[in-house]
Amino acid sequence: MGSVSALPSTTHLRQVSGGSSTALAQAKAINMKVTDLTTTIKWATEQPSATPKGEAPLGKTAVACIAKGGPVSPDPFGTSGVTGGVVLVDNSSPTYFEKSATLTHLPSASSEVVVLKTGAGALADLGAVGRKASLACLATQLAADSSLQGAGKGVKASATYMSAPHFGQGSGGVHIRFLESGGNLPAPLKIYDDVYDYVQGPAEVSLTFINLGSALSSASEASAIAKVMARAKSAVGKG
Repeated sequence: MGSVSALPSTTHLRQVSGGSSTALAQAKAINMKVTDLTTTIKWATEQPSATPKGEAPLGKTAVACIAKGGPVSPDPFGTSGVTGGVVLVDNSSPTYFEKSATLTHLPSASSEVVVLKTGAGALADLGAVGRKASLACLATQLAADSSLQGAGKGVKASATYMSAPHFGQGSGGVHIRFLESGGNLPAPLKIYDDVYDYVQGPAEVSLTFINLGSALSSASEASAIAKVMARAKSAVGKG
């Protein structure tokens, strides 16, 4: 198969950032826990680490691309990791991956919570990632980020809107499925990367499920999402 030790992925293992203790506590309470996930898989845990050098410019470029279509915060659903101003906190969960998958670390699941100053700002970000033109911005960022993390040259990524379980406020959620190929990944294999974005009050909740060759089951993803969003509703209410 060739080397698959550095596969494309959209996992962002960021350390805690931001300056509001209340918002940080909310983000930590909301973020994915291993107990949210299906018990049919034995999960291992990888803790967040510092953002790789070079990832931040990719995020800022993606946000600038999204902003061409309308208003957006500096860090919609953790796209850039930039905090300050309207962005109070950007906090990531650990990444959970199948314990036996020591080579690929797939399947995996993780989440990221961004807390803004206002719920209106969070809803604007949900609308922004739901604009069709934003798909190309995010897919371009993903491919470049995967190469940066060692997935090899020639990584390609596509993005498509899919149906999402209805939670939170606004449209009730945005589900984007990214397909990655190329780089160190031998053809015809693809990586399926399901990203779900939700808003609850001022909190933006992004959940990511990644697998090799096929998507994780929609039922297992929906079950985890329901648990996370129940905590979001409890933590921040309607904001």
